[in-house]
Amino acid sequence: MRGTQFITTLLTFLAATPVVGVALWSISNTVGRLSDPCATWGSPTDQPLSVQIGPHDPCTHATVHGQSKAQAVVVAALVPGGLLIAAMLAVAGAILSMRRMMLAAAIGMLAETLVVFTLAPVTLAVGLAFLFLAKRLDPVSVR
Repeated sequence: MRGTQFITTLLTFLAATPVVGVALWSISNTVGRLSDPCATWGSPTDQPLSVQIGPHDPCTHATVHGQSKAQAVVVAALVPGGLLIAAMLAVAGAILSMRRMMLAAAIGMLAETLVVFTLAPVTLAVGLAFLFLAKRLDPVSVR
């Protein structure tokens, strides 16, 4: 691995790390909520909900989610899953010196900026970093 490629790969990895961390945390949080046996899913938000927990019930608390389990899975697959795929594409593109792969990762990360409201500044910065790092790769490496 040449020096420039090594530096580009290292910078790409460093740029992707915070987004990967947040995406993995978000996916594990969703999986944890989905596996909660005491949760109620798909409850209408405009109607009152009553829950009774007896002294011998296995659940000591009740959690109510307005969205269905299917909606939670779709959101987890599209938003943090999309961030994770874009970050993996960028790192793979840097390792393999594939400029087009890096550009696809940058476009994916920038597209995710529109749906990750609280994380938007980070994804915008990482997407722009991927764009600038793609310029460092050899343009002749078309694979």
